[in-house]
Amino acid sequence: MKLSVIIPSYNTAQLLSKTIELLRTRLQEHMDRDEYEIMVVDNHSTDETTTWLKKQKDIISILNAENVGFSRANNQGIERARGTYVLLLNSDVLLDQAIDFNRLIAFLEEDKKRGALTIKLYTNTTQIDPACHRGFPTPINALWYFTGLEQLTRSVPFLARVFGGYHLTWLPFSTTHEIDCPTAAFFLAKKKAIDEVGGFDPDYFFYAEDIDLCYRLKENGWTIWFYPHAAALHLKYQSGQKNHDDTAARRKSRYWFFKSMGMFYDKHYQSRYPSWLNGLVHMTVTGMTRQYAP
Repeated sequence: MKLSVIIPSYNTAQLLSKTIELLRTRLQEHMDRDEYEIMVVDNHSTDETTTWLKKQKDIISILNAENVGFSRANNQGIERARGTYVLLLNSDVLLDQAIDFNRLIAFLEEDKKRGALTIKLYTNTTQIDPACHRGFPTPINALWYFTGLEQLTRSVPFLARVFGGYHLTWLPFSTTHEIDCPTAAFFLAKKKAIDEVGGFDPDYFFYAEDIDLCYRLKENGWTIWFYPHAAALHLKYQSGQKNHDDTAARRKSRYWFFKSMGMFYDKHYQSRYPSWLNGLVHMTVTGMTRQYAP
């Protein structure tokens, strides 16, 4: 089998059905039915998701008895995947009609060290989602991002190279190039690359799990690519939120963001930096998680 598509879901029934409708169309245009499989790993949704899934004969459904988080849900799918390639796809990503998965796979096959790629992901404001085009969150990259210097300097190339390290702002969205990390909303990878590093770290419940996976892939010599010749619409922040403007939901999201970034720092950077910097980072992360604690 060529491709396994894995979609984690949580309370996004209407979006999930639309995502899969478009996915089916794109797959059927370019692949035979025995070349791909679609899996949905549902984290105990309380909407109509499970009812809808039980009616879908062409979908492999894994229905969890509790919300095990994004990392564990993806790992469940990866463990069952039969494809040489794995596409991790969010339930809120609507594929463009021009996507040809054979072309994407062919690009990865051109070089044995190409491990994964992402495509242009647009947000619901028609802007490119910066999370699909990232560097790693080193202390200096994080500093320039959170102080706003990254955004202020993005239109000046020589300054962008200094201050734009987190979102690689000096690299144009029109060219194919290496990046450190895309979002896992659309993440096409060689299954053997993901298996080699053990999949997602299950300690990450929400956020930073994709950064951690990419960090380990690159440590093992795999390259990760931004491929701009295909696109999709990413309707972010939909999962599990019945009211997307709800203050409590936004606080919870920010809480997990800072908590997970702190975990990433401790795992990959703490041993590389002096104690005074570690203390400053821990103080900042602790302060932010307390501020947004649900």
